[in-house]
Amino acid sequence: MEIAAITGLVIALTIWWLFEYRNHNRRLESIPIRVHINGSRGKSSITRLIGGALRIGGIRTVTKTTGTHARFIYPDGHEEPIIRIGPANIKEQRWVIKKTAELNVDALVTECMAIDPEFQWVLQYKYIKGTIGVLTNVRSDHLDVMGPTIREASDAMSSIMPRDGICFTAEIEKLDWLEPIAQKLDCKLFPTYPESISDDDIRGFSYIEHKENVALALAVALHLGVPRDVALKGMWEAEPDPGVLRIFSSERNNQKIRFANAFAANDPESTCMVIDLLNSYLEPDEKIIVLANSRADRIHRASQLGELMGENIPADYYVLVGAYLNVISEKMESSGIPKEKIAFIPEGDPKYVLEHVLKIPGDKKFIVGIGNIGGAGHNIADFFSEEQ
Repeated sequence: MEIAAITGLVIALTIWWLFEYRNHNRRLESIPIRVHINGSRGKSSITRLIGGALRIGGIRTVTKTTGTHARFIYPDGHEEPIIRIGPANIKEQRWVIKKTAELNVDALVTECMAIDPEFQWVLQYKYIKGTIGVLTNVRSDHLDVMGPTIREASDAMSSIMPRDGICFTAEIEKLDWLEPIAQKLDCKLFPTYPESISDDDIRGFSYIEHKENVALALAVALHLGVPRDVALKGMWEAEPDPGVLRIFSSERNNQKIRFANAFAANDPESTCMVIDLLNSYLEPDEKIIVLANSRADRIHRASQLGELMGENIPADYYVLVGAYLNVISEKMESSGIPKEKIAFIPEGDPKYVLEHVLKIPGDKKFIVGIGNIGGAGHNIADFFSEEQ
């Protein structure tokens, strides 16, 4: 009897699964345009940029961002947070497809929400079946899961290339790796270039946006028939991601304090790119203070963070918050940064951080938050944004 009961249960579950998968595929077929976005950095920003461009171009579009600030964004542009019970799970995308299909839209623009290479493949070929792939970039992040080499990470993130489809990428340096993968899939790979975006195009944004992101999003919009000027207007008007790069200004004790939230760029290459970009916003006689946040569950990044600051991020002062601060400081000092330029505030209390900054000589301070948004990063970013 027990064997018969178990057999019956297995058969019933199998029938149910086949029924659900058939319904899932029917829902996918009702969404003719499915843009699947992957990459190390910029996924949420590009998801929102593409969504804004398509909506203003008359294409009914749902966008879904993932990560810390996961959002479901409706065709009219209003959005709601995605509430999760427990850690993120790729099964969430089944719910996204179901809800999107019920809204009778033309397009879904969504991030790949997996790091594990096998799950990335499953999301593309079983859950989303993207008709257009978008690969933002390939950086040395999450190599503990996708690596150990950046080449293997590149192979993993290429899973969003649709077979017999089309894929856009801003990753120019690694085209020699990406093109053979695209050829095996009969996928047309189109690189995009930041030089195609003018300074005037960027001035339309209320925050600091990267030309690479705009060029990539614009290429998708043009491919889908949205004129360039219309697409840009939609991007300018789109609500940015909560973690977007902004500069917040305030005054305390007759001092001008500016803060840039660059916590989201938590791999070395991305961090250096953001620092280079922010250098163009520096004011004369402004002191640069790097505020580095280190998470307790990222011990391998602590040493990397110290080495990065010591070798690639010059500043007037450094404030370290979070965990493994001695590890970070030792790396910095071994690269020649004087110990007196480094301050420890382990708990990362934003008020203590501000108090320390105010004691630094000078009446103009530019604080740049790097490392990781987790832990104290959120509180610090919220504090300085509210100080504005």
